[in-house]
Amino acid sequence: MMFRMILAGAVALAMSSMSLPAAAQCLGDFNGDFEVTVDELIVAVRNSLDDCEFDGPRFVDNRDGTVTDRKTGLVWEKKDNRDGSPDLSDPHDADNLYVWSSSGSAPDGTVFTTFLFELNGGTSSDGLATDGCFAGRCDWRLPTIEELAGIADETQATCGAGSGACIDPIFGPTQVDAYWSATTLAAGPTAAWVVNYGSGNTADQGKAIGFSARAVRGGV
Repeated sequence: MMFRMILAGAVALAMSSMSLPAAAQCLGDFNGDFEVTVDELIVAVRNSLDDCEFDGPRFVDNRDGTVTDRKTGLVWEKKDNRDGSPDLSDPHDADNLYVWSSSGSAPDGTVFTTFLFELNGGTSSDGLATDGCFAGRCDWRLPTIEELAGIADETQATCGAGSGACIDPIFGPTQVDAYWSATTLAAGPTAAWVVNYGSGNTADQGKAIGFSARAVRGGV
């Protein structure tokens, strides 16, 4: 609430000191009614932050098996142990492959029942506190296709031509192949969207196919 009051006050002060043409549209006036609500102002500020430049790297290694994206605020799972030998008991093993659905369209495949369960399946001894979730958090999920595509980086020197993954190395070893998103294809419930980190491109794939997965938490 204090943040909203400060923002509203700052805009009111700025606008009172400016002489605007009669036909000018106010900053943040998304519905064109020549008034700026606090909610419209917050959206305008967030839109401007999306394009701001950071002092330092975008991604930060938290040294607990996670990476924070300073642009979006999302926290991503790091991968390890890419040695060609899958280990489904280790959700961070970069060699593991999972299916999105075992029944055709519902989210009941191993990416949910095995991968996410290993990250979120904590325990409690007293019914008051939960322990055992990855990095102390039990809210890990599959990213949306927009979030997953947002960390693809085609400028990486190893990207393309099968020589390496199109992603910052800070995320750990990454398969030069598809990773599942949580987003179902609108045209067909038996397919979901993936990002191929061999090219950085998005595509839709059948939910019964085995692909890699990387978890995320935070965001809207």
